[in-house]
Amino acid sequence: MSSTTNGFQVTASGVFMERRGAGWNDGRHASRKKLCFVVTDQAVVARVLSELAERPDCYYVKYSIKPRDGMYLGRCFLLHDQEVGALWREYKRHPKMMCNVQDDDFTLAFRSS
Repeated sequence: MSSTTNGFQVTASGVFMERRGAGWNDGRHASRKKLCFVVTDQAVVARVLSELAERPDCYYVKYSIKPRDGMYLGRCFLLHDQEVGALWREYKRHPKMMCNVQDDDFTLAFRSS
């Protein structure tokens, strides 16, 4: 895999392809909720995340390089909770991928070190 694809580059850990969104400079005001995608076709999640990265309220996207039991993971980080909810409502109906919202404030207490 090349080091960059459609504006994405490999993360330092080598696990994800990442891209800064159009709202990157405003990231300090980012939502603690994020859109999470699961898909069996990596090209689908890469295309969707590339489109989302162009939104002025998107500050970061990433997707997994290698599948886990045939599934790729994607993440979209936005500036506002309201937009996370609106996009979840839209993408939960997508025919080729599953979409959920992760709430970092809630899940932080359950994460192991």
